[in-house]
Amino acid sequence: EKNFEKLKQDVKSLKRKRDAMLDREIKIRNDLNSGTVQNAATYRLPLAVLPPQNLSQRQVLPSEAEVQRLKNIARIKQKLQAHALCHGVTSLRGENNETKFIFDPYVGGKPFGPFVLRMRFIRTQAVLRGHNLPHAVPTRSLYTEYFEDVENHSEQLAPFIRSVAKHLRAFLSRKQQCDQLRESFAEDIQDFQAANQCTAISFSICLKDEDNKEQITISIAMIYDIDGERPKPESLKVSFDPPNTTEDDIESLKEQCLVFYNKRLAEAVIEAF
Repeated sequence: EKNFEKLKQDVKSLKRKRDAMLDREIKIRNDLNSGTVQNAATYRLPLAVLPPQNLSQRQVLPSEAEVQRLKNIARIKQKLQAHALCHGVTSLRGENNETKFIFDPYVGGKPFGPFVLRMRFIRTQAVLRGHNLPHAVPTRSLYTEYFEDVENHSEQLAPFIRSVAKHLRAFLSRKQQCDQLRESFAEDIQDFQAANQCTAISFSICLKDEDNKEQITISIAMIYDIDGERPKPESLKVSFDPPNTTEDDIESLKEQCLVFYNKRLAEAVIEAF
């Protein structure tokens, strides 16, 4: 009977110790994730759950070097989280030894994705396995550009992923700008065209002078790089109808149209006209 009572006490003691260790593990994990690692003494187990023979012994605590290492891990994790939030790119290990690069870009305050690119790493080679990126992103061509005739692919991986992300964001931004322009100026925009994955954009807009009831139709055309969100320098073309518009008016309107190089399409139309 005494042995049974002692066994019950031992079981209760072990349960309390288990609960205390789980609480400590959760606290350490949360502090690491939040980057708020505290002094090592903060994570010490309560004396009540330690065996009696250990009460008089000095508890082994992490060294200063180990605590500093934990802090560095927490900082690195924070930087990686910030990078994922800012650039919209994360990676994880998938099935069949594949690594998935997941793109979740935010464009114009709206989330897009996820878009997934799968790669397998065999020794020093990175093999492209597949993706669900839009056709406007020249994924295969970029892979050839960065990895063809290169022995060590690891050095080219980060530039390749950045380039894919840039092309993806640029296409989504151009398409979003075109959609917003047509929605915002449905009654004013005419002959709208967005060819070649929205890299060749043209439209006409009618301006009316209420004082003398004159009307001028301005035709605008611009070319974008495939990885660009704004028109290529000097690619903006502006024409007028009627063609007998005065030179001063033409120069003034052309100068106003320069905002297309720096603004989103809908914003540029508002500011220019």
